[in-house]
Amino acid sequence: MSIDSAPPAASSPIASSSTDNKRDAFINAYTQKTTLLLSALALVYLFTFSIQAIWPDKNAEWYQWMTVFSYILWALFALDLFFRFFVTTNKRHFFRRNWLDTLTVMVPSLRALRTLKAFTKNGILSKGKGFFSSGAVATALIGSLIVIWVGSLSVLNAERDAQGADIETLPESLWWMFETITTVGYGDFVPVTWVGRSYAVVIMMLGISLLGVVTAGLSATLVKQNKPDPAAEVMQELNELKSMVADLQKQLNEGKTSPST
Repeated sequence: MSIDSAPPAASSPIASSSTDNKRDAFINAYTQKTTLLLSALALVYLFTFSIQAIWPDKNAEWYQWMTVFSYILWALFALDLFFRFFVTTNKRHFFRRNWLDTLTVMVPSLRALRTLKAFTKNGILSKGKGFFSSGAVATALIGSLIVIWVGSLSVLNAERDAQGADIETLPESLWWMFETITTVGYGDFVPVTWVGRSYAVVIMMLGISLLGVVTAGLSATLVKQNKPDPAAEVMQELNELKSMVADLQKQLNEGKTSPST
């Protein structure tokens, strides 16, 4: 008599949950270790990117080496992003949660913005004390300056050799960036290329958001400084109550010791 083989056992939900937890723990540990390195490389790239934009000598050997470095760095950013995507167990909103990494990979010319990761909880500057660790205001303020600088250089690169361009020098691009990001918009300098205008849209959206955080943070700080400390008020009231109780106790003691009339 033939014996039917038993059906394969279904995978245990407990075992599956344990595997997911291990993968999440691994990706968290990986992110903490690599963010510091990638942030440092992004800061180095911001320096090389600035040199290339200010002194665009494409035939120079140093310029070509910096270009090779930028390609290698973009490849590292892409490998890091997709590795974390494939390993993580929550893929549904991964790219939305990591929007800055996704932006710098999808638009390689904006990879200098990856420098903003240096101000996250795992970044370089946020590990310091004082100003760099004081909260969102300091982070947003420095981030705004980075966005202004990167945006100016990106638009300058796109507009410098264009026909009929208004933005041809670094001072002009910086002036345009400041008047645009602050919504002043004099209109004396405008991008004429589609690449420059595309950069402008992305940079302006980032810059307005960061400046909004700075403004809100500074307002909250001023309100907090001008508002009396609740703890100090409570202590003052307690001291007054203690003084009143002490006076009453003194009067009671004097009444007990005084001779009866």
